[in-house]
Amino acid sequence: MRLDRLLDPGSVAIVGASQREDSIGQRVIRNLQRMGFPGRIVPIHPRNLEVAGLRCLPSLSDLPEPVDAVFIGLPAAQGPDILDEAGRCGIPAAFINAAGFADADADGSALQQRLTEIARRHDIALCGPNNLGLVNVHARAALWTPRYAAALKPGPVAVISQSGTMALMLSQDEREIGFAYLITAGNEAVLTAADYLDHVVRDDRVRTVLMFLETIRAPDRFAEAAHEAARRGKRIVVLKSGSSDAGRALVAAHTGALAGEDRFYEAFFRDLDIIRVRDPDELIETALLVTAHPQPPRPGRFVSVTLSGGEAALIADNAASRGLALPPLDDATVASIRPAFPAFAKLSNPLDAWGFGFSAERFRIVLDGLLADPTIGAIGFSIVTTHDGGPDGPYGVAMAEACRDAGTVHGKQLVFLNSTAGAGPHRATKAILDQAGIPFLSGMRTGLAAIDYWLRPCPPPRPVVAEIDGTDGAAWRARLRAAASVAETTQMVADAGVPMAAPWLASSAEAAVTTAEALGFPVALKGHAPSLAHKTELGLVRLGLANADAVRAAYVDVARRLDEALPAGAACEITVQKMAGRGVELIVAVRNDPALGSFVVVGPGGVLVDLIKSASVWRGPIDAATAADMLDETVVGALLAGVRGGPPLDRAAASVAIAALSRLGALLHGAVATIEINPLIVLESGAVGVDLLIERS
Repeated sequence: MRLDRLLDPGSVAIVGASQREDSIGQRVIRNLQRMGFPGRIVPIHPRNLEVAGLRCLPSLSDLPEPVDAVFIGLPAAQGPDILDEAGRCGIPAAFINAAGFADADADGSALQQRLTEIARRHDIALCGPNNLGLVNVHARAALWTPRYAAALKPGPVAVISQSGTMALMLSQDEREIGFAYLITAGNEAVLTAADYLDHVVRDDRVRTVLMFLETIRAPDRFAEAAHEAARRGKRIVVLKSGSSDAGRALVAAHTGALAGEDRFYEAFFRDLDIIRVRDPDELIETALLVTAHPQPPRPGRFVSVTLSGGEAALIADNAASRGLALPPLDDATVASIRPAFPAFAKLSNPLDAWGFGFSAERFRIVLDGLLADPTIGAIGFSIVTTHDGGPDGPYGVAMAEACRDAGTVHGKQLVFLNSTAGAGPHRATKAILDQAGIPFLSGMRTGLAAIDYWLRPCPPPRPVVAEIDGTDGAAWRARLRAAASVAETTQMVADAGVPMAAPWLASSAEAAVTTAEALGFPVALKGHAPSLAHKTELGLVRLGLANADAVRAAYVDVARRLDEALPAGAACEITVQKMAGRGVELIVAVRNDPALGSFVVVGPGGVLVDLIKSASVWRGPIDAATAADMLDETVVGALLAGVRGGPPLDRAAASVAIAALSRLGALLHGAVATIEINPLIVLESGAVGVDLLIERS
């Protein structure tokens, strides 16, 4: 499909070009004319001879030659037939903005399916339906329906939005970002956000892509486009709605409740080095920052400079609430900037640079000292100004001039921050910073959020899943299909590299006693059934059975509970296991999302899984080093280091087990929804999984 004809058309036809000033067709023509579109515009209407000063044709079939793109500004019911006519006329790209398709009801969904089939049959690049269209600012092409379209300054930022309102809000460009594209995807009947992303990241005029997403319909293509952006040194910033579903249980296992759909998106974005923000203000401020400084500094140490002790304290508070590190200044740096401060001043980070009172000379002492510190990667200068000046207006100008004059040979990345949003940053200060390519952010919390997102390190490369011990995914899927018992599935997981306590099937109370005596007391006895995910809550798990009588009694009671919980004839098993030693219990799981891929979930396990609802979620598969990082993202890392004088536990063994399960889970994508070990017990030496749940797709 010719996305170049869609996004950069040389000629366009507008179907539904009415004489009515407020008609969709009239709006699109007016926006094209306002933008100064250099190509041919052909209104299409069966009765009008002229629209907006342009000669009108009765139908697309009357075109003397095909146009590059057609805008269909008609009700939904007429869309498929007009699209089919466009295809027969050889028009390679089309827009349909009407609602009433899959956004409506079953009839609308059927109508959209017709659109999709027609577009694919004719190889038409179709934008929409149910959207506002798009603007290519550099090409002055505005197939754009808003009644009051803002004048747009060409720039390096592309916007791709599944919400028309979000794109319209950004189009006001109050922060003077400068746009290359504004694209509204709508229902994505044919082209998805991933297709637009792939196109715009290949445009040399684009440095940053902003996206508002409700879902991702083509995750693999989206990931390919994100990798292409990374190869070209471009940043993607996403605002995705739907985070309130984070706690929704997707499956019977604990994994779904711990992760939820939104956590999988979070891991998906992190794996692709995509910045995810939480509101429109963060989207805008982060765009300004990463457009000026696409890659975070190395080293990543950040120093904040203010002109107020109170402001410095607030920055420290807000940074701490986000986990944004503000490391102390080195002794050598403190010594170099000390002449700018009274002897009693405590020089810290954030640094209150007021000192003896502001002067350009003393500020340059501070600036030079910080620029000379090789351990600092980025410096943020926080001031209090208004659009026209404010208390720090003159100081901001002097600070901006000093930063501009310092050039870039120091290798630091500089950022200015207006502590309040108000009407926007001080214009005089911003003009100087613009000359130097230094971003000027607005709002303390929002600006610090942007800095925090920017400074986060790139994720480690994700390992490629090929096989385990010479056996590929097909062999593991075949083995899973053949597994008919808990013992067989447990052995499969053990063979994949996860140490597991073997469950031994017991067909009677006496068989259970015999197995227990062979294993050595104490033992655990468990009842299993495919439909019973949470055995402990049902009284189907008995731990620490120390003798034969305890095993017999436990067997009888568990068998009775299984009979009560299951319909007659339902499959069930009772197993005996050797008790593992005491250690820290983890939940380690893989959740395979049909669309987004395979994800690893790690957190406190055993009885703690319901008390400490904390988990780290990463896109899988992962290696042991990444697994170790996951442990540190929750309280688990501290528990493994030893608590209250206890010995440190085998963190390395836990990491290897997590990585092995992630590899198996990724190989079983499409066959397994969840593999959950709860708990994996981490010992002083080694780790062992003692309970396994597999939910098949």
